[in-house]
Amino acid sequence: MITRPLILLTCTLSLACAEEILQLDKIAVEESYSVIEERKDNSIAKRIIKGEELNQYGDMNALEMLKRTPGVTISDGKGKKGAPGKGYTIVLIDGEEVTPTKRGNPLEQINPDMIERIEVMTNGSAEYTAESMGGIVNIVLKKPSSNTKTTAKLTAGAYSGKPMSSLFAQHEGKNGNLSYMINATLSDNNQDDSSSIDTDAYHENGDTEGEFRALGLSTKLIFTPTSKDKYMYDGTINRSDDHKESVKNRYGTPTETIHQNDDGDALMLWNKFSGSHNLSGTELLEWKLKYHQNDSDGLTLSNDGTTNRKQRDESTLRILGAEGSYSLALDEHFIKTGIDLKQLHQSDDVTNFVNGVQSSDDHQSLRENKGAWYVQDEISIGEKAVLTPGIRFERSVLQFDQSAAIDYFAPSLHALYKLSENDNLRASVAKTVRLPRLDELSVSRDSSLYQNDFSHPDTIGNPNLKEEKALSYEVRYEHFFEDKGIVSLGGFYRDISDKIEKMTTFESERYVQRPYNSGQGKLWSLELELKKSLDTYVSGLGVFANGTFQDSSLVSNGVKRTIKGTSDYLYNVGIDHTLKEYRLTYGAAYRYVGGYDDPVDENGVSESQEGYGTLDLYATKRLDSTFKMGLNLKNITHESIVTTTKGYGTTQVDRENSRSYFLVTLDGRW
Repeated sequence: MITRPLILLTCTLSLACAEEILQLDKIAVEESYSVIEERKDNSIAKRIIKGEELNQYGDMNALEMLKRTPGVTISDGKGKKGAPGKGYTIVLIDGEEVTPTKRGNPLEQINPDMIERIEVMTNGSAEYTAESMGGIVNIVLKKPSSNTKTTAKLTAGAYSGKPMSSLFAQHEGKNGNLSYMINATLSDNNQDDSSSIDTDAYHENGDTEGEFRALGLSTKLIFTPTSKDKYMYDGTINRSDDHKESVKNRYGTPTETIHQNDDGDALMLWNKFSGSHNLSGTELLEWKLKYHQNDSDGLTLSNDGTTNRKQRDESTLRILGAEGSYSLALDEHFIKTGIDLKQLHQSDDVTNFVNGVQSSDDHQSLRENKGAWYVQDEISIGEKAVLTPGIRFERSVLQFDQSAAIDYFAPSLHALYKLSENDNLRASVAKTVRLPRLDELSVSRDSSLYQNDFSHPDTIGNPNLKEEKALSYEVRYEHFFEDKGIVSLGGFYRDISDKIEKMTTFESERYVQRPYNSGQGKLWSLELELKKSLDTYVSGLGVFANGTFQDSSLVSNGVKRTIKGTSDYLYNVGIDHTLKEYRLTYGAAYRYVGGYDDPVDENGVSESQEGYGTLDLYATKRLDSTFKMGLNLKNITHESIVTTTKGYGTTQVDRENSRSYFLVTLDGRW
């Protein structure tokens, strides 16, 4: 019998015990028992990746780690900072939605050593947010262990001769009924990249040097006064600042040198207080109170030798929320119902000056009140099948220059059929939405100053933006090897209404980018995944691979085209080998993102991007029971992203060049 109550009561314990016993130094497919079993038995299709499988490649934060995660696309190129899924995929940290601001992304503040695992769902269930267009990524952070221990990791390296360094330290343990974990991350990294732009009128070479510094403090407390009650507190504060200096030498019409300095800082504060109560052997009550705040401000200076431009920007995002849920195990059913209340407030201030004289002053304040109710049932049918129907109702009230209320139902159905002990067949259908973000509604203009072109447009929101809706279908086959490996083949189809896309127009001699509801879209995708130990053939050898192949279409104003910026395919492949007698593990990972070729849109603009690949190598050596050393060689292929844009009588070719770099780590556990 497949029973969720058993999983509910034992899953946390088994995962904690497994973590105490196993100290994974590599992918170690054959040792990931708890993860594989959880994935096999979960009624909702999830790809679960242990943190140890990803952080060995020297990624500096969670945003970089996501690039290796199956089914997740990260936007790169044309100055894009990187956001999962091009506006599709929603990212959660311990179930909390990540809301980036202009100068701060919470994912960049998460040290890889803090991550327990990453869960990826193509279709979310009713207990998750309905705003899961393109799926859900949930980053689960580590919790305190029962044993007292201290870990520390020192990383040092160089990017094109510029120093990079970070220090992570963590202490955890248990005192009576209180388990605790405290960690700190300090980083100071430098970067030096080059770029070029070619148009019909000029050629431009650019060089950008940047320094990024951050300090993060985090704590987790778990108080268990009785066997039936548990209270938890999660608190995080991160302060980051960055400084960028760029020099652009432009030859042609006109010929000039542009200097630009950009200074910014961001403060992220997360607080969450939660509790769970076993009312009986079959009833569970859970609740959560949370307060999040992201503040950022910056100053951008630009001049070409004759004109000085200055822009000040300030942004504040505050989120206050409460959640509650009730779960009941009843015969073959596991029923869960809950409510979610949230209030978001965002304010943006942008002021521009030309030669010391104020030229514009934009102030925008937006508020959103959200409420949700859901009910979900896991129904065990015999020994082999589980059905998980659910429905979620959400209401969002937006308040800015004009007020708008949005109501929507989001039904979902997931099915699991166990073909055999090691073979699963899954299917799901879900209705999802994507509400416009508050910054996408704001009319505050973020000026690109001198660098105003297709790659550096002024950006502004669209207060008339409507929600995007989709109906998503998924089918997946999974086979679990006896050595704890896995191979899966799946596909999904998504029917999208009022697709939100960013488009660039030419207004008053300036390039301006806004989000629009562009039309009705469709997206098809095929996903492959393999994780396998080859120890039978070569002792200590393991491989992994995942790939996504996709196609899309969109009908906008009667014209059919592809969805903007959708790559034809992307894949990750890697290999790991352990020499046990030398306590040495080494491996390689290659990531390739296919290009795209967007036809002319309704504004007369087309864009294409060439595919690019990145190769990383690593080696780790355990010195003794306490210390381990590592070496990472990153971006050996010197990743270069080339984007060509045509429109308004201009052809522009952007080339963003990056360089390889290395990192050396010393990891200790006491």
